[in-house]
Parts: sequence; C-alpha cells; structure tokens
Amino acid sequence: MGINHLSANKFAVIPVPLAPLEEQAAISEIIDTQLSVIDALEADVDANLLRAEALRQSILKKAFAGELVPQDPNDEPAAARLARIRSERAALAATPKSKKRVPAKA
Repeated sequence: MGINHLSANKFAVIPVPLAPLEEQAAISEIIDTQLSVIDALEADVDANLLRAEALRQSILKKAFAGELVPQDPNDEPAAARLARIRSERAALAATPKSKKRVPAKA
C-alpha cells in the first residue's frame, strides 16, 4: 500500500531528522533494559498462573474431601447419603405411575 501522489523521488527529498549516534545508543540501551524487565515480568506471570492452577486444584481436592470447613459430626456421611438417594430413586422408579385420564370433550 502506498501513497499515490508521493513517488519515491518526492519522498527521497523530504528531510528526516535523526538523533545523534550517542542518543540513539542511549535509547537502544533503555529499550533493551525495558525489554529485559518485560521478559522477567512475563516469566513471573507464567509462574504465577501455574501456581494459581495448582492452588485451584488443591482447593477443589480439599472441597470434595470435605476439608475446607469444620464438619458437623451429626451430619450424615456423604457415602451414606448417596446410598440413600440411590435407593430412593430406585424405589420411585419401581412404583407404577398412575395414568392420567384425558377428559372427554363435551
């Protein structure tokens, strides 16, 4: 993509100011330093993301094991509750369902 009214010859005569070599070197050094800082920050972010995922998995594991909050000794154990729910579902499935009559139209 170009600029139709600006040919290479016209563009070549436009003065482009350049910073002195010392200033260019200083700018380059600052940029290199900042890029190094950015690289270090990126590595820290990646490490923290991995750590966060490990913590998430650990929290989920503890939650499913019932270790996040104190357990009430009067509560029914999860295995017993699941067994009770299964037997209740089986009993419901075994009972015959009553057929509803559709009222006749008058």
